[in-house]
Amino acid sequence: MNFAKYSHLGGLQAVPTDLQLEIEEAITSVNVIPVKGVASKIRQAFIRSLGTSGWSGEAAVSKGSKITVTSTKKQVGLCLQTGNVSRIYADLLKLQTMYLNSAIKSAIVVLPSSPIAKKMGSNIANAKRLEREIEIFRLAYSVPTIVYSLE
Repeated sequence: MNFAKYSHLGGLQAVPTDLQLEIEEAITSVNVIPVKGVASKIRQAFIRSLGTSGWSGEAAVSKGSKITVTSTKKQVGLCLQTGNVSRIYADLLKLQTMYLNSAIKSAIVVLPSSPIAKKMGSNIANAKRLEREIEIFRLAYSVPTIVYSLE
């Protein structure tokens, strides 16, 4: 898959370049045609590629919590969202909590572009909406973040 990037509050500067390259390599390694019902295949391919780069598996938001984000590495939190749009707000809350607890210094959110999300189903999280709304919530969500849009 191809991708586009969006920087929120200096995310491009805050996320180390080597980690950006690893995410970009993981995205481009996903060879799944975006159609209805492929979200888990996209997720598996992406996470498998991340594992070869040393990203963690699911990471707890706080000690003893069963609430998790997709992965972390070098104090960067990662959320991959290929499900319902309502879940993206939970991801932002998780990342903000980790940021306030000094568990992460920056974040990456990976999700489909609007056209890809439409191919995957109805009401799927998409980058265009997140990019628009993340600015509305900039006082509540203050984590330097890169949003990767799956194209």
